[in-house]
Amino acid sequence: MLIEFSVANFRSFREIQTLRLQAASIKSKNPQIDEQNTFLAGEKLHLVKSKVIYGPNASGKSNLIRAVTTFFMIFRQSLQDVNILQRVYAPFLLDVHAFKEPTFFQIQFQLENRNYRYGFEADATEIISEWLFSSDGNGVESYHFKRSKDDIEVNKRTFKEAARLLLGKGEMPPLYRENALFLPLVAAFNGPLASKIDQYFRNYYAAYNGADDRHAAAIAAQAVKNESMRLKIAEVLKRSDMGIEDLGVRDIPEDMLNNEAKEIYQKKAVEGDKPVAIVTTRRVKNEQGADIDVHFLMSEESFGTQKMFWLSPFLIGILENGGVLIIDEFGSSLHHRLIDSILQLFHSRVTNPHNAQLIVATHDTHLLDQRKFRRDQIVFVEKNREGQSVLTDLVEFKGVRNDASLENDYLQGRYGAIPFVNQFDWAFTPENYEQTSEIHQEN
Repeated sequence: MLIEFSVANFRSFREIQTLRLQAASIKSKNPQIDEQNTFLAGEKLHLVKSKVIYGPNASGKSNLIRAVTTFFMIFRQSLQDVNILQRVYAPFLLDVHAFKEPTFFQIQFQLENRNYRYGFEADATEIISEWLFSSDGNGVESYHFKRSKDDIEVNKRTFKEAARLLLGKGEMPPLYRENALFLPLVAAFNGPLASKIDQYFRNYYAAYNGADDRHAAAIAAQAVKNESMRLKIAEVLKRSDMGIEDLGVRDIPEDMLNNEAKEIYQKKAVEGDKPVAIVTTRRVKNEQGADIDVHFLMSEESFGTQKMFWLSPFLIGILENGGVLIIDEFGSSLHHRLIDSILQLFHSRVTNPHNAQLIVATHDTHLLDQRKFRRDQIVFVEKNREGQSVLTDLVEFKGVRNDASLENDYLQGRYGAIPFVNQFDWAFTPENYEQTSEIHQEN
């Protein structure tokens, strides 16, 4: 379970900002919301099942999602990819000092009833620092290892699997690189604790970018080749009231492909993984009034239907196994009622028995409703005077009643994090076009 995630000096985030999933000591007007939307992750730890991120365009919503995915990308790839830091290092652009400082990432999570705090600092060429701490239910922390560049201190009592890898005091093993993380290296040598954390990071965090569906489309196309997953995705589409009765896969006739696609097809065929066409089945009445099945390519379906198809494997995997699903541009091209249904999947004990968590960034203000969310499930992102993205949980605002109309208050600017459009119509007034044109000509 995710407890919180922190980031600093990454894109629009300059100072440390933290996305928190701890449940606050508040009560909703409807007690059922508190019961459904939170869960007990330990003797004293209550967490929320979902978090909704709001803010105007360019406020930092997508950068926050990108920070989470970048953290996991570095963790998963730093051992194999020597250029990963160089590719993803993106310090705050509006402060010249930021270019000389590392990016900070830290995650707090619960694994097997113990709370862990793991993080690192990195620039484009090396890992500056790295650490792993953990605590029991009473909150007393102990360290497993602390690293400062190429020097590392290991707690031999709590992390002896790492201690046996060290050559001498503070000396790293031969496979160590200054631009690679230490924790996944210990996992590569089958360290028990490191391997558990490694598996947790790799298997229980999934990200879906609603603004770029190519990656998700490839995952969905691969998923339907598994018969069990195909049936589950077909059922999701059927119950989404999109008129789809079934979902199938068909081999693509080679004579229907252009030369470039034909080369890919032939290469994949040799590898035993030929491209396939995704086909939907709809039921219609013929001239005699009898039901008949009509088949369509998924590419012929509406964008909303395709979006739900691409999203389905992520939903199914996370809800069945537990974990955290992170979605940018949530709700894009999906009907409000369908969005509500997806959220209800996470808030229901029946469909979410493993307490999977959902984090979404959206502009959809209909979700700002205390009949759907607690105040600690909503966070706003906006930029301050220095152009830095700042996170503020709704629960931090004083005087917000548990029956307040959050959507109206938000649109009226009570919580900030909305676009300030100043005389927007000026740019579309004909006489102003001429005035602007004259200014440009003079310059």
